[in-house]
Amino acid sequence: MSTINEETILAAAEGTSAQGAAPDISLAASAAAGAIGLSVPPTTDGADDGEIERELQQMEDAATTLQKEGMISESEATEKRDQVARTRKLFRDLSPAERAAIVQRRREIGRELMSRQLSGAAVVPAAVRLNHTRLKPLFEQWWPYLNRMSINMQRFGRSTFGAEDQAVVTDWFEKQIGDLESYVDEQLTVAKGFRDKTESKMLALGDIVFMPSVTKPSLDIEVEAYSRFSMRLLSLMLKFDKVMDNFDFLVWNGVRDQSDVDEETSRFLRKFHPVGVRGYMTHLRLMTTVRGR
Repeated sequence: MSTINEETILAAAEGTSAQGAAPDISLAASAAAGAIGLSVPPTTDGADDGEIERELQQMEDAATTLQKEGMISESEATEKRDQVARTRKLFRDLSPAERAAIVQRRREIGRELMSRQLSGAAVVPAAVRLNHTRLKPLFEQWWPYLNRMSINMQRFGRSTFGAEDQAVVTDWFEKQIGDLESYVDEQLTVAKGFRDKTESKMLALGDIVFMPSVTKPSLDIEVEAYSRFSMRLLSLMLKFDKVMDNFDFLVWNGVRDQSDVDEETSRFLRKFHPVGVRGYMTHLRLMTTVRGR
């Protein structure tokens, strides 16, 4: 099912900058601008697989199907298709500077979300230490919203989506996070095994073995997680940070080139990106229910 609704699209189209210089796209547009898979520049380290474009296409196809089945009129179907077209144009017309500003603003709001406690929520505190700078933006622009989405899905998922569609959304997230966990576990096992093998071989040859470490992490904070789902996401990021620790060893000792490491990191970001986008859009959808109460 599509998690983009008409309200978020209209909000995106009508957003204006407080200073009048550039469009201040709504939170919904922020996610979509960073995810649309067309000819525009990427906004999240190239981690763009066209997730929102597929969401928009689903909306367009759904309008045609509903019209054929007589559930909506031709004018209503046309209006929905026009909304999709306006949204596509809006995102394509954004300049690289505007797109970068959108991502930065989403990160700022994400940090604000983490500083606010949610009344009545049972939480588990968690220490988040990320050594590597490429993982910090991933955490800040997605995890705070996914964390809030996870508790609101428990509280308001049925009234927002209906029982059947709530199950569809939940199952999608479960599959995605399961696939990510398997991928990261494999990456850590391979990287650690390669490092150990390389270290043993170098020591046997009498070579100097460098043992690099990060003394100043890119992020070192404590957060409150609202669900097991949130903790699993944190675990994924922290575990891949360990993968990158092993990459550091391999680069320092001349076994791997930095470009190879960057490629592996980008692959992880691309795999995580659909979860971030879908979770962010689901968060927005749930918030329409929260605010309406």
